[in-house]
Amino acid sequence: MSKNFNQGWLSVSIRILLGTMVAALAWSSSAPVFGQSYSKRFNKGDALRLTIWQPYQVGDQKSKTLDMNGDYLIDSRGYVFFPLIGDVNVLSHSVRTLSEELKEKFSAYIQDPVVIVEPLIRVAMLGAFRRPGTYLVPPDASLWQLVDLAGGPGDNSNLKKMYVERGGKIVKENLLGGFERAFTLYELGVRSGDQLLLPVRSQFGMRQAFEILRFTLSLLSLYFVITKI
Repeated sequence: MSKNFNQGWLSVSIRILLGTMVAALAWSSSAPVFGQSYSKRFNKGDALRLTIWQPYQVGDQKSKTLDMNGDYLIDSRGYVFFPLIGDVNVLSHSVRTLSEELKEKFSAYIQDPVVIVEPLIRVAMLGAFRRPGTYLVPPDASLWQLVDLAGGPGDNSNLKKMYVERGGKIVKENLLGGFERAFTLYELGVRSGDQLLLPVRSQFGMRQAFEILRFTLSLLSLYFVITKI
């Protein structure tokens, strides 16, 4: 009997261990990825943010400031059209090499420019946001920054049900924790072209249940009155 008991206990222990391992693997595959940097590359249909700092010269030789800061779309060929320098192919560049090329090109028009470029992704904000629409954001922006761009949640929104949809399928749910902890879009697995949907909170509550009950009782009362006639 002791032998059977030990064998049974060993079998249960192995099952518990296997179940724990499976659960750990499932959690690790869906958990946010920390300590890793996303690939700062440029893709067709996305955009980039250009920032040019132009230092001033002292005295009469103060340089003229040209404001070209802004977001620039990447077309279907992988090119971006910039003021003064025209089309530039960005797909073959990293952030560093593109910054260097743009600095060289803009130096013909701007004295000693400091050029910074940043990739942007497209995310559609749909549902109960105050300003739904498509927004361009850096992948390392936090979820609450993106929600803030969309005007914040509406009065009747349900943040607990917020989810990410890709290609018609739900790929990420229960985003409230990421919203509260300011996880980045990259950490949450949000990609360019994704849709973030915020459902409307259900209007059915105790008041509505009471109204339905009262209406039902009224119908029953009317039925008994009619049957007695």
